[in-house]
Amino acid sequence: MCILETNMTDSWITKALPVAAVNIPLGMVSLAGQSQANRGIDRTSMRVLGSYALVYVVAGCSEFGDANGFRATVRAGDAFLLFPDVAHFYDPGAGEPWDDIWLVFNGPAFDAWRAAGLLDPKDPLWRIEPVAHWRRRIAGVLTGATGAAAAMVEVTRLLALLAEMRVARAGGLAADRREPWLENAGRQLETAAAPDWDRLAGGLGLTYEQFRKKFSAAMGMPPAQYRLARRMDQAALRLRADDAPLKAIAAELGFCDEFHFSKLFKRRTGISPSAYRAQWQGVEPAKRRRR
Repeated sequence: MCILETNMTDSWITKALPVAAVNIPLGMVSLAGQSQANRGIDRTSMRVLGSYALVYVVAGCSEFGDANGFRATVRAGDAFLLFPDVAHFYDPGAGEPWDDIWLVFNGPAFDAWRAAGLLDPKDPLWRIEPVAHWRRRIAGVLTGATGAAAAMVEVTRLLALLAEMRVARAGGLAADRREPWLENAGRQLETAAAPDWDRLAGGLGLTYEQFRKKFSAAMGMPPAQYRLARRMDQAALRLRADDAPLKAIAAELGFCDEFHFSKLFKRRTGISPSAYRAQWQGVEPAKRRRR
């Protein structure tokens, strides 16, 4: 373990992961690690990394932005890309720090992907779930060995991972490229009412199993998981919007009760609904006030 304190809002703990660290013609994975209680980089002192990086948030919440004017809230299940020449920040502000796993890389292979638009500074944030799966996949890029052969494996694994993440990203197909059946299915899955799966699939001229496989291939996740992800996105918006009771939000979004809602929300974001709301209100969660 080591403590990093340079150009950051506060110190955090990071565990370095071993990389082959050999620059081959394709490029290299130069650094990797897992961070806990990450306090990020203050928005008033944006950093230019000089390399590419993939950062995957596994718990907590922050704001991410760059010199191109991109701004977004990132939370567990979000991956964001850093580019060698684009200044950036990621700052939890008054909220909680977050945990992440990250890879730093560079080289001609990644430059070629950028030139082709596959790594795009205008599209740096990808929603990728489930968290446990993609955390393992990112860690799996590394071989634990050294030398040129290990470096080759790491670079090719990373390229494969980036390709899989592009395909799997939630809502990754642009709306004007979606087929009508997919648009129709997406609209139905984004409502609070629990779907009749057989009826939904039948309305699209498919059996449920055909629909599940076709939807999963197009959207990178099964329809039930897609529906849960969209409901959780709606829940996050509701929590930021006002002080409505969790019970009311749970009922509004079709959860059986507030305890079920809270459990699923924390599993997806890494924090409870109350803590998430407190972050946006700039106050400490109630449980901390009681300590």
